[in-house]
Amino acid sequence: MSLNKTENIHISGVPGGFVRRERPGISAPLGAVVCCAGYGKSAYLAGLAEDTPGSVLICLAAYDNCPERIAGLLGAGEGESGYDAVCRFIDKMSAYNGLVLVDNADAVTEKTASAFMDLLCRAAVSGRLRLIVTGREIPGFMLKYLMNGSAALYGADDMRFTRAETAVYLKLIGRDYSDVYLNTLYSFTDGWCAGVSELAKAARSDEDIEKCVSRTLIGRYIASELLSELDSDLADYLKLISFIGVPDEEFSASVLRISDSAAKEDRLVGLGVISRGNDGMLRLPGVMRTVLAGMMPSERKRGIIERAAAYYIKEKRFAEAIKLFDVSGNSAAAERIIKSNGERFLENYEFELIGYCGDIIEKNGGSKDPEVLGILAQYYYYCGELAKMESALNMADSMFGRENRYSVYRRLYNGLIRYEGNKELYTANVRSACEYLEAHSLPMPFLYQKELDTLAVINSEDDDSGKLHIHRFGTLRLTVGDTEIQCKSRRSIELIAYMLERGGRPVPREELLNMLWSSDIPANAVAMLHNVIYGLRRELSAFGLENVMIYKNKCYLLDMSMIAEDDREILEVCEAVENSDKKKLAAHENVLESYWGRYLGTSDSRGSDERREYYDRCFVNACVMAAEMCRERGDRERELLFLTNASEKDPYSEQIVCGIMMCCFALGKPDKAKKKYEDYTKLIDEELGITPSKWLKNEFLSGFANDSEG
Repeated sequence: MSLNKTENIHISGVPGGFVRRERPGISAPLGAVVCCAGYGKSAYLAGLAEDTPGSVLICLAAYDNCPERIAGLLGAGEGESGYDAVCRFIDKMSAYNGLVLVDNADAVTEKTASAFMDLLCRAAVSGRLRLIVTGREIPGFMLKYLMNGSAALYGADDMRFTRAETAVYLKLIGRDYSDVYLNTLYSFTDGWCAGVSELAKAARSDEDIEKCVSRTLIGRYIASELLSELDSDLADYLKLISFIGVPDEEFSASVLRISDSAAKEDRLVGLGVISRGNDGMLRLPGVMRTVLAGMMPSERKRGIIERAAAYYIKEKRFAEAIKLFDVSGNSAAAERIIKSNGERFLENYEFELIGYCGDIIEKNGGSKDPEVLGILAQYYYYCGELAKMESALNMADSMFGRENRYSVYRRLYNGLIRYEGNKELYTANVRSACEYLEAHSLPMPFLYQKELDTLAVINSEDDDSGKLHIHRFGTLRLTVGDTEIQCKSRRSIELIAYMLERGGRPVPREELLNMLWSSDIPANAVAMLHNVIYGLRRELSAFGLENVMIYKNKCYLLDMSMIAEDDREILEVCEAVENSDKKKLAAHENVLESYWGRYLGTSDSRGSDERREYYDRCFVNACVMAAEMCRERGDRERELLFLTNASEKDPYSEQIVCGIMMCCFALGKPDKAKKKYEDYTKLIDEELGITPSKWLKNEFLSGFANDSEG
């Protein structure tokens, strides 16, 4: 027989020659290529046969599933037994160290025919020849060799075109192409050979590639070649995952109403219809997904979308729900998402989710709901689309016959953005807007730092030069204008700070006595209290502020209209931490760039100690919150600053230490991460006699491992 047997070769989608495939790198003497139709198995074997002297290519069909046909294909002579024919064939191939290629080998299932094929496998394992077989399923006669490791198994991933091979194919068919065209074609087909060949013939530009699927034979090819090999349940599941994506078991059960999704996925992988990537995720070319999803009835799609969206919303996976609304054009659902979650999206800087909803709403005629328009207006401000912001606020405002939240937002935005053009006018506008929001307990809209800075400038322009300025951090300072008030008594400092903490609320005399003399109240404590207050009033009388402390109904209180709190920003930060208010904290983020100082300096009273612990704890927590916000917006340098400040006040926190190390790794500073870990280890050993937890050690080591890989 000839050693170049190539009868009945069919090469799908490769006109005028072969794409010379570098993959798979089949070097094993015995191997099987298993994948579904259209992945170029036949073309690959034909290319090997053409390139390899002394090779034999045998293309099997269903009618070859008998010993006589197998023996005949291997060159059996008249009257020669099948066994002798196979042995003679092996001897002949052995003399040339030949390569035997068998296409559609899974057609062989008959017992004796399988035994003949087994003789070829044994010869390959012993090194007498090389054998490669292909099929849509693993041929039965190959199983034991694959299981014991003497045969190699290749699948759809190995059969796909590489980007370079896709370019070779385009040249073979004479297609002029650009890098954009090549990248789009390769990405959409994932190198699937049949998809590449059909789309390359039909699409003239990269923009046509996805659009022209329906004008090709791909749909009919998938239906006749791929789906015809699957049972109806498996084919239906393949269509489902093409439309909805690969689901987890809970999603499958509640949305798709399928209880054995994992088994179906494994079966599809086993048949070579789909494959798993290195990350374990199922892999299906975009062109296949497009065709298969298009085979589902529209009514069924709508039902799945509604159930899936409800499921995602319940799980707070809003991005996935919104994408489904885009597919279905369900703008009403997108509006419901914004109404119920828009404020949270703004607080968490999840503007992309608002944008997704806004695009859906806009494509379907826009919204007439003022709440939705108010959220969208803040999104448009975030994007710099100020005309659209103005339009949304105008439309929301038009639904009211009086001043309202949206007219005030418009006035505030316009005043802050245009402030430099007419400071006098826009200062008044901004102040009136802020007063309205405060009076009606309404939140400030989202503002960038530039507008926040402008707002701070406007607020600082209030005339408080004649007020008593109080700063409680570091060393308590009382000033009026440029003059510092000298408190002659430590208890004067503690008294004014304690009263200020109560923000103008009445404080009973007994409470002040217990605060000032917590351990042992002297017999003449009331007289001593009067002396403290008298001394304070005497110092302030020169500035007309002697009545800053009032006695009324057996209580003392501060007249807050006479006081300007220089450390008000610190209190705002503490309130933001207590309420987990990221927006408010972002407005005062600069306060955390350095430690704000020890509360009341050297005072050691019980009241000051308790407040000192509270403010220090707020500083640490605020730094951690600010660091998280910096990480979310990609500012790792500033994140490191805040974490370092937090660590200085709470050096024993493993969470903060871990955050610093991870930040150093992300910034490409592994040496600093190592030093932080070593310093922390030394600290807790010397101070606490312990070692870092297993969790922190693992985080440290994983950071170094990731850094080495990068």
